[in-house]
Amino acid sequence: MSGYDLRKEAATSVGFFWSESYGQLYPALKSLAGAGLIRRRPGGAIGGRERQVYEITRKGRGALARWRAEPPREAPVRSELLLKLFLGDRASTGPELAWIDALAAREAAALREFGRIRRELERQPSHPSLPFWLMTLSYGEHRSRAVRRWCAETRRTLRTLAKPAARRRTP
Repeated sequence: MSGYDLRKEAATSVGFFWSESYGQLYPALKSLAGAGLIRRRPGGAIGGRERQVYEITRKGRGALARWRAEPPREAPVRSELLLKLFLGDRASTGPELAWIDALAAREAAALREFGRIRRELERQPSHPSLPFWLMTLSYGEHRSRAVRRWCAETRRTLRTLAKPAARRRTP
């Protein structure tokens, strides 16, 4: 696949739990090629420009197997929404409600997309990677449902906090 194709494919599969920008992807491809883990070759011209495609090498498959055998590193958690909520103020809960509603809507959209992906995957019952794809899909579904429950709980709390402030302002 070309770098563009890799990024596009990742967006519809691993993109729900792993994302790379083109600015990260192309240097990584160059580094992998330099280490002999992938091979770059011409992939035909598109729009007058020569397209480069990449394929994994035997050395790359070995490196992938070794990497998969290592325990995963813990990813640092960075949530601007949670930081802003943590620094919140009872006097102003309007923006927070909008942020929570937007998050709930995104998670609802993700659940619809996960449903579409699940139906598509279930049409390939004999694919050897299907159980692993379904495990990662299930994680996304569980996560989205949990976030939606958290959004409902947080929305109720924010509305409760806003009520005393509204009563204080009323003459």
